[in-house]
Amino acid sequence: MRIDPRYKPLPPEPATLLEEGRLGDAIRELRDSHYISARQARAWVEWHLEEHPLLRVQLETQQSARRRRIFLWFLLVDVVVAGAIIYWLLYLRP
Repeated sequence: MRIDPRYKPLPPEPATLLEEGRLGDAIRELRDSHYISARQARAWVEWHLEEHPLLRVQLETQQSARRRRIFLWFLLVDVVVAGAIIYWLLYLRP
């Protein structure tokens, strides 16, 4: 009979990855180290986050900051591409 992993504390390495805001890496590490499915690993991590609400808030804050950073990069690339197209249309078009 196997013990449900959700009732065991999270191993140190996935817990450290969670504190760094790397949810996907924590789940992958948990899967590789305990030979469990992705669904079981995600359930174990979710249970750990339910037990530590401050960690969940920290993780969500880091993820939203990462999303903002990616959005700003896409915005910058869009502005550069739009500027290049406008320059080409106004000054280089034959």
